[in-house]
Amino acid sequence: MINLNKRSLPLLAGLLVVCGVIVVFQWDASKRVNRFQDMMANQGQAMADIIAESSIHGLNIFNSWENEVNQRLVNNALWLVWLDTHGGVDSAHLRNFADTMELHRILVFRPDGSLAAASHDPADTGEGSLRVPAGFLDPLLGGEVAFRSLGFRNSALPGEKRILAGAARLDGGAIVVNIKADDLLANRRDLGPGHLIRSLGEGHVFRYIVIQDRSGIQASSTSRLDYPLGLDDPCLAPLENGSRWAIREYDAPNGGVFEVSRKLELATGAVWLRVGLDASLLEDMRVDTRNHALMRLAIMLGGLFLVAALTYAWQRQSVLDSQVARISAELRRHEVEARRREKLVAMGSLAAGVAHQIRNPLNSIHMISQVLGRTPDLPVAVVEQTRHIRDESARIEEIVQQFLTFAKPREPVYEMLDVARIVREVVDLQTVAVVAQDLTFSAYAPGLEAEVDRQFLIEILENLLRNAAQALNGRGKVLVSAIAHGEWAEIVVADDGPGVAEVDRDRIFDLYYTTRPEGTGLGLSLTAQMVSAMGGSLVLDSEPGLNRSGARFVARLPLRQPPRNEESV
Repeated sequence: MINLNKRSLPLLAGLLVVCGVIVVFQWDASKRVNRFQDMMANQGQAMADIIAESSIHGLNIFNSWENEVNQRLVNNALWLVWLDTHGGVDSAHLRNFADTMELHRILVFRPDGSLAAASHDPADTGEGSLRVPAGFLDPLLGGEVAFRSLGFRNSALPGEKRILAGAARLDGGAIVVNIKADDLLANRRDLGPGHLIRSLGEGHVFRYIVIQDRSGIQASSTSRLDYPLGLDDPCLAPLENGSRWAIREYDAPNGGVFEVSRKLELATGAVWLRVGLDASLLEDMRVDTRNHALMRLAIMLGGLFLVAALTYAWQRQSVLDSQVARISAELRRHEVEARRREKLVAMGSLAAGVAHQIRNPLNSIHMISQVLGRTPDLPVAVVEQTRHIRDESARIEEIVQQFLTFAKPREPVYEMLDVARIVREVVDLQTVAVVAQDLTFSAYAPGLEAEVDRQFLIEILENLLRNAAQALNGRGKVLVSAIAHGEWAEIVVADDGPGVAEVDRDRIFDLYYTTRPEGTGLGLSLTAQMVSAMGGSLVLDSEPGLNRSGARFVARLPLRQPPRNEESV
């Protein structure tokens, strides 16, 4: 019995996994359908908002247009009053003014209301006063108002509309102007909600878009409306209770409908905006989601067995890959180290031979020059030559010593040091060394401690400062900064000199490579070697130095050296 239960545990675990997967897939399917349903609701709400806002904006735009037209007509009438006061106007002037200002008619009235002049002959329609609506002229003729305008009115010609304005004449009477308003009315119809509803309703996504009030449907996107759209529908009850939206889904004779409704309070009363979307998309989404869920479940069941079989092999392969990568990295590191050591051994042997072959003759030359220099009664020129020989032999000795130092470097001796203090001290000493030149050395080291070799650090700073001073050629600025950057101490030496040419950047740290005739090509090579010996790196930064010019050398040293027993052998 116990053995049977133990064998049943994997099966039970598998069943639990399958049940969990089914629950997750069902939840995901429901979430997808709800998301699509929310998307349809958002689409319907967006359309309702667009229709509502565009209708309001369209009405505002039209009112603005109408106000501008009225103002223009008033200005034209006032301008004609001014012309009438300063010289008078006749029919020819009025006709020319009407053509220039694109006016339909201009009528000039006497104080008694009779027509004095007109831009066009009104004989075909009777006296001009008959063209002005009753009551419009009286306030102008009586001087009660200086000007006034009148909105749309019917023309004497059937089907045409006019807009007119008038201004009182200074000596009594009035001047009236008007324009044709048919184009403006056409724009009003285009800006209204009916045109927008019909345009939007042409899409296959919408079953209907309707604006209705309690008297019935006022605008509709389709004439074939056979849906139950009564205002007594219970689905609209939330709108009466203050809700912004009402959403429902129902079956219509020609397919499902997903309706989004909104109630708007206008100046003329309440209206209901109802947007019906084609619900077949939502139903198709439900069917597709169920099918996809079943398909994914089948794939999941098959994948469980495949994953179980591959997991073990993958884990083993991952372990092997990591071991191979580690061994390969170790081999590459050892190969690089071996080549470097072989090169150093060869250079050390060469250095020993060179030192033996050069130092003995060099010492002889140095001693002979000293003896010769102490000989009495030598000409001044000979004494100067012997001193020059001693100086040059000393320089050769220094080069030989640098060569030996590079070929046989010592191991660094680490101690926890105040790097910032050492930086400031070295900068102060180098400042004294260049006091006769127009050079400025400065340091920014707010406080930094690191585990480094003291002598290495001093030589690194001196070499970089000396290199910067030589590049500046006796004039310029050098800034040394030392700050902590993560687990590294970052020492930057930047100057405002000419910088390093692009062709020299890749070889700047090569042994014996120099761009100065008097250089040896050892300084930066030794500096890079000492930085590397302490586990750091020295680079010539791609960014310029001070004042967007010069060179910028960056030395990065670890703040803490790794324990000796953890180093790779």
